[in-house]
Amino acid sequence: MSPRRSRPPALYTKAPFLQDVLDGMPDSVKVIDSRYRVVYANEFAQKILKRDLNDLRGRPCHQAFYGFAEKCFFCSMKSVFEEGESKVSYCTMGVNGSDREFEVSVYPLRGAGQKVDYAVEIVKDVTCLARGSARTQLAGKVSSRDRAFSMVFEQLSQLADESGPVLVQGEKGTGKKSVARALHQRGSRAEAPFRVFHCADHPQGDYGEALFNAWQKAGGGTLYLDEITQLGPDCQRLLADRLSLRPDPQDPRIVAATREDLLGLVQEGKLLGELYNLFGARVIRLPALRNRKQDLPFLAQHFIETYKVLTGSPAEKLSPDAVCQLMTYAWPGNIRELETQIERACLLASGAEITQLDLPVCAPTAERLGDLLEITEKAYLVDTLTKAEGNLLTTARQAGLGLKTLQRKMRKYGLNAKDFRGLLEGPPGA
Repeated sequence: MSPRRSRPPALYTKAPFLQDVLDGMPDSVKVIDSRYRVVYANEFAQKILKRDLNDLRGRPCHQAFYGFAEKCFFCSMKSVFEEGESKVSYCTMGVNGSDREFEVSVYPLRGAGQKVDYAVEIVKDVTCLARGSARTQLAGKVSSRDRAFSMVFEQLSQLADESGPVLVQGEKGTGKKSVARALHQRGSRAEAPFRVFHCADHPQGDYGEALFNAWQKAGGGTLYLDEITQLGPDCQRLLADRLSLRPDPQDPRIVAATREDLLGLVQEGKLLGELYNLFGARVIRLPALRNRKQDLPFLAQHFIETYKVLTGSPAEKLSPDAVCQLMTYAWPGNIRELETQIERACLLASGAEITQLDLPVCAPTAERLGDLLEITEKAYLVDTLTKAEGNLLTTARQAGLGLKTLQRKMRKYGLNAKDFRGLLEGPPGA
């Protein structure tokens, strides 16, 4: 995705007020009502602005966040409130005397009867992508542009030519086997075999011969032990004893993988302490896809190009609303889930663009910026409390909640009724 190619050439401004506002603000989230007033701003946005939520809410968004007298030149809120459509746009703004590139995503939050009551705006700094300073890093089939993944590439470089056992840790679908293969391919063993042993298939019983055969077939190369924590106690002891011996040049290097916390398993008595000590010095931790959002459009495009060939699909790219949906989904299945979703979308696509309707992923759920369901609920409570001037009985009645439920939710979100008294008229200029 290239911001400079996507935005109109004239989309440019210099706003000195942004110096203290947007510098380092790639993960700012705010909720706006239909009158373009701030209803909610996440903690990161409040910290950057050096203002708390009580000071921000009720103020016009363009004034509170950017110091503009009129609506922002990049504002897409009209499309959200009038057409109910999500939008992704790009703009250049002057910050600290230099130009910075920003991605601005907006999407609707619907209330009763599917009416769009609020809009969520996410502002992300994409300067590194726009100017090529975040070039794709590669290791075998593993590639990334996200800073969250940079440590993985550094570890791959450091560990490639070592012979000690390595543990790759990450959630299901994060690409543990691909990273293990990349480690194998970057080292001196690249020409030797890479073999996979699925530990879950041999937790107990006649494991010795199977593990020995896999060890022999991977001689001089790499033996990948998938889900090592699934091995039974006897199998763990056999492996620990073998790895404790003086290494033989013909022995394979062991790269193990797990989605679990090894130290916790040791403390619970489910994993041999000696085995933990052997792997503890060389651990590669893979971030979940929800924590490397910068890679999402890049990976999605890669899968589109793959599956349009395999399936004969006319799909060429993602539409803006599809990109917005991808960026606000939690991806519990990580890269594996993304690949499956894109493959299905390619089969469903009837044109060059994959749209939101082609994607079976649900509406935005949880992400690093905060659970959007909670954001919606908190935004609604803040707005209702403001209109009721902090009167709890009125607020509970308007929200359709019992008084105790309302008080519990207010404690959850750190809301205090007295903060909402005398706010009905809002600040000057609202």
